[in-house]
Amino acid sequence: MKITDLKAYTVDADWRNWVFVKLFTDEGLTGVGEASLGGSEDQVVAALNGIKTYLIGKSPFDIEQHWRAIYTTRFWRSVVLLSALGGVEQALLDIVGKACGVPVYNLLGGRCRDRIRCYTHISEATSGHSVEQRAEEACQAVEAGWTAMKWDPVPPNYLALDAAGVRFIGKQMQAVRQAVGPDVDLMVEIHGRLDAKTAIRVAREIEPYAPFFMEEPVPPENLDALARVADAVDVPLATGERIVTKEAYWPLLERQLVDFIQPDVIHVGGLLQCRKIAAMAEARLTEVCPHNPNGPVATAAVLHLAASLPSFTVLEMPYDDYLWAARWRDELLVDPTPVQVKEGFLLLPTTPGLGVDLNEAAIDRYPARSHHWGAAFEAANLATD
Repeated sequence: MKITDLKAYTVDADWRNWVFVKLFTDEGLTGVGEASLGGSEDQVVAALNGIKTYLIGKSPFDIEQHWRAIYTTRFWRSVVLLSALGGVEQALLDIVGKACGVPVYNLLGGRCRDRIRCYTHISEATSGHSVEQRAEEACQAVEAGWTAMKWDPVPPNYLALDAAGVRFIGKQMQAVRQAVGPDVDLMVEIHGRLDAKTAIRVAREIEPYAPFFMEEPVPPENLDALARVADAVDVPLATGERIVTKEAYWPLLERQLVDFIQPDVIHVGGLLQCRKIAAMAEARLTEVCPHNPNGPVATAAVLHLAASLPSFTVLEMPYDDYLWAARWRDELLVDPTPVQVKEGFLLLPTTPGLGVDLNEAAIDRYPARSHHWGAAFEAANLATD
């Protein structure tokens, strides 16, 4: 079997675009993947076109060799190339699973669980929604069956907050906790927007409300700042969505600075790379909560990874797309059932490959649009009292 073509599709997803990949073979089997990278879609598509030149005529089975030939031998490397590779690798695994007649999780060592627990999003503080609205959104999520949820509670500041800003975060956490009760897991996402001293103050402010984790409390490249936070607080910490190589993960894991890591199956270069990172984490007693605010194909891919990981805990699931953005996401798949959450869980597909395929007619209805990436972090003049 040989690869005969690669097609990339860039699709409007409301506040960003999704990039999908489809590989074709001379035996009629096809495979799909997702290479979305917010704000860099054109660069990813350019990288995919370069990868296409290499892949034509190659066997889809030699995934590790292709990965090394495309990435490891490059002198200049980047998250753009890794994200393109992530989509291609997913599509290759999809083809191999179909050729072997098994779901992709069986290619990754088989399943460790029959269903995948997920957490959803409620609105961020910069959305303009009130604290009361945020609590109401949390109640709506619980009514829909979710048992865990996350949001960014940070007002529009960077690195340092005044006392009112810290209290504002605490008020949000208190309101949501009171609304949903003690048995729903609550995560707070900081997006690396605080310095160490402020992150410590925030962690102590929210600790009485039992957060499941505090995510990316400081800029992810500053491990010494993260160590200061880890040494000073009892709140569980998570990071990893912007760490994109196993080599970069190693010092984080070696120092045991967080309780959870959050690799993204797109940005680290695919499921096999993500599994290697997860194996390192398992050896350091660190749990894995994959990053996944992505489109439906990446969700299908990470579902297979989560099924196979002994150290998996909970999966991010962008339910907010259904609530107030990109409500057409399900239209983009021929059958969206595998990526539809039921009572807070995704069920494992039993069909060969990833279990999803692109609806190209629907994709044509939602052409990509230009976006000012980062606008969600730039809202201003929000009240903090």
